[in-house]
Amino acid sequence: MYKNKDFIKALLISVAFLVGGCGNRTASTQDAAPADTILAEEVRDTVQTVSQEPSQTLPDGSVKAAEANGLFVFTKLIQKASEDNPAVIKSLWFYERKTGRVDSLLTTNPFAELRWADMNGSPVEVALTQIAAADNVCFVPCHPQLLLVEGCPDARNIWTYIIDMEKKTARQFPSTEGLLSFAASGDTLVLGAYGYHEEGGRYSVARTYTLDGRLVSEVKLEE
Repeated sequence: MYKNKDFIKALLISVAFLVGGCGNRTASTQDAAPADTILAEEVRDTVQTVSQEPSQTLPDGSVKAAEANGLFVFTKLIQKASEDNPAVIKSLWFYERKTGRVDSLLTTNPFAELRWADMNGSPVEVALTQIAAADNVCFVPCHPQLLLVEGCPDARNIWTYIIDMEKKTARQFPSTEGLLSFAASGDTLVLGAYGYHEEGGRYSVARTYTLDGRLVSEVKLEE
């Protein structure tokens, strides 16, 4: 067993950054740099002249959340958290620079159905209307039609999804601590979770999955 959990986690997260993971996992996409907002404005100004077919337009206030090879995902904050209502709601939008195409992907649902009991160690199919949060967004390396979306709608667990933007389908993975890394090929991903010792207390687990949800390996990260 590994004895240094912090070292293993740091190593995995570093690998994730190098092969195209979600980058800064503590920063929300609503705190985007001004340049990202400017890009969204440029998309709105040019999309109809570039596109060869009818296209939607990015809403005002959209900010860039992910980019890969001329493909972009933008988020639009619809509802901020408040003392009276902690729910955050965002919409996600896809933009292809080459064609100028803009598509609405989904709107997060902070009241999405709980599916933890259905997973049993494997991901479950969920509707795009059942994506609870989108705090971090990134393209899956080498698979431009796939998007990893994750967030923490319950202030406890990170909910992780892989969305196929072509098929309009989504899988929720049995992860409670979010993405740790992708393989360089993008064919597998490592997700964090936690378990409970019989004598009390929690421990962390790193699980490697294929993109279709097959569990490849599991490593218990000992204290």
